[in-house]
Amino acid sequence: MAQKPLADYEKDIPEVTELLAKDADLQKFFTDLTPGYQREWARFIFGAKAEATQQRHIEQMKVVFKAGYKSKRAYDSRPKE
Repeated sequence: MAQKPLADYEKDIPEVTELLAKDADLQKFFTDLTPGYQREWARFIFGAKAEATQQRHIEQMKVVFKAGYKSKRAYDSRPKE
């Protein structure tokens, strides 16, 4: 099955912002991202069908942001210690 276009996730960006409401620093980090990165994160979370997978992706997003990375791709390719 083909993945939905990235533009289809534009409508989910406010919901991602809400998911980060308990941590003002993470929320600001997300809102400071360019719209392209915001859409990628919305797709990462809401492109998953299972609720458990969505929750796992939300937690992964928080780890990536706390490490100072804009994208999971950049975080995953960081130099390992």
